[in-house]
Amino acid sequence: MTYQDDGITRRELMKLAAVGAAGLAVPPAIAADPHATSTGAKRVRNVIFLVADGMSCGVPTLAEPFSQIVRRRGTVWFDLLRDPNITQSYLQTDSADSLVTDSSAASSAWGSGFRVNNGAVNVSPQGRALTPLTQTVRASGRRVGLVTTTRITHATPAGFAAVQASRNDEHLIAPQYLDQVDVLMGGGRKFFDPTLNKVSDDLISRYGDRGYTFRDHRRHLVSGAAPRRILGIFADDHLPYTLDRMNDEQLKHRVPTLAEMTAAAITSLDQSDAGFFLMVEGGRVDHAAHGNDAAAILWDQIAFDDAIGVALDWTTKRDDTLLVITSDHGNANPGLNGMGGGYTDTNACFAQLAAATMSFDRIAERFRELAAAAQPTRDTVSTLIRQATGITLTDTETDAVWTAWREPQRSTELHTQHRNAAGILGQALGNHNGIGWTGVSHTADWVMLTAVGAGHDAWRGMRHHTDACHTMMRQMGIPDAARGV
Repeated sequence: MTYQDDGITRRELMKLAAVGAAGLAVPPAIAADPHATSTGAKRVRNVIFLVADGMSCGVPTLAEPFSQIVRRRGTVWFDLLRDPNITQSYLQTDSADSLVTDSSAASSAWGSGFRVNNGAVNVSPQGRALTPLTQTVRASGRRVGLVTTTRITHATPAGFAAVQASRNDEHLIAPQYLDQVDVLMGGGRKFFDPTLNKVSDDLISRYGDRGYTFRDHRRHLVSGAAPRRILGIFADDHLPYTLDRMNDEQLKHRVPTLAEMTAAAITSLDQSDAGFFLMVEGGRVDHAAHGNDAAAILWDQIAFDDAIGVALDWTTKRDDTLLVITSDHGNANPGLNGMGGGYTDTNACFAQLAAATMSFDRIAERFRELAAAAQPTRDTVSTLIRQATGITLTDTETDAVWTAWREPQRSTELHTQHRNAAGILGQALGNHNGIGWTGVSHTADWVMLTAVGAGHDAWRGMRHHTDACHTMMRQMGIPDAARGV
């Protein structure tokens, strides 16, 4: 299987992001203030904050050789890590109530500078509403964008712009972006469109009345001029996994890639003398990790890496932009185990991941179709898994997978994290592709952080998620007093 470009080249992507970049005058507010923060460092005009959600350190480790197999080239992030002119560090991820954070607590730490409990969005453990980053960024004159492959109302984007006691109240998060975020792109139409019966308010019309241009198709995003305000929603729920998108012509035609959304967002946001803040999330990396889906996680990591390429190309042409690349937490900690005597079978086992054509979500859909049509035989189940993954399971493995999906209470798995259909399938396939998992949930690991461009030196050393917020604010010349701290 080879990587598909969907008819748009990297050069064309960068044309989208380069519009308006040339000929910009020095922002008047910055010129009056000799480009300095309170520490004397040059003020950062733009921040691009890239998040591979749920990315354990093993994921980019595996994405590099996987990219070499399926694309005949490596990853942008790997090349960056070899560059002595970038900063590489780590973030601690614990939340206010757990050593293992969830996405809303991690994003709220970035968005407010405070630890919150898991499940909360910018609400302190004492119930105090915290000021999201976007409010003070906008008060500085900058514009704001949130781009994701999940629902736009999901935990990570919400943590930068919303205040809500529970991350699950996405119908209450959706209207909070209005006039606070200039560019919104992702999925989650069901929380904006009353015809889908998740909300009573027609938020698409409300956003349109406030000057947002609605986009719901890839062709509208990658062609033509970028409007100043965009509400781009390309799926009722989350956007599809990259693995599923690339094997479905209709999805490829309709749903933009993360790189395409990133390029369009930069083009749209770069229409202000004061600069912008843009968060870009590869959110389905996390979902694939929860599902122990090795092929899906690697294809979505590659899609995230393409977005890094877009942002990096734009950043390196300037001296006023900070690019931060990181994750909010680990998840299931995938790793490649040595296979065969002397580990000599490892490469061939790993290479089998390139044959996958369906995510585990799609396999589950096919399981439901099989069960609805008739009681499937072992051969029928085995054939479906082979067609979806390129791997032929043993009879014992096939029976275990089907039992775990149909009757999870009968599973005899001793490891409770894996006593479920995703865990059993991931383990069964791992016997053949070499990928092992610690479980199906978030982990407490430190996460990688790479900083490039203006002010990257300020990100050296171990720090906590909350420190990231304060560092960005300081570099943009926004004092904590402006945030009510």
